[in-house]
Amino acid sequence: MKNLKIITLLFLIGTFSSCNNDDDNNTQTLSGIYSETSPVSGRSQLNFINGNTVIKSEPDSSSEDEFTYEIIGNVIKLTPTLDNTTTQEFEIEIMTNSKFEIENLYPSVGINPTTYMTFEK
Repeated sequence: MKNLKIITLLFLIGTFSSCNNDDDNNTQTLSGIYSETSPVSGRSQLNFINGNTVIKSEPDSSSEDEFTYEIIGNVIKLTPTLDNTTTQEFEIEIMTNSKFEIENLYPSVGINPTTYMTFEK
């Protein structure tokens, strides 16, 4: 009877210790090209590559901005690859793997309410 209790206890410990709680690891990734659909449709594109790199481009411009990024919870941290001493944080909500909203990457001067941009694949 004592062996049965020990085996049951070991089984329960093994069962609970092997459970994976996805809430503990809230890291989200994006992949591919997303185009802005709102507030200005087609104004900008974000190309998420290599797991932690994003390239921001605008169809009307030949320049591109490259950043490393990290998503923690509902915040994305963008660090320019040319100047890794400056990091900006933006709110982000990933709705699906093909659509997300991010705090406006084109901040306005003055005291305006926070606005958001929508991107879709």
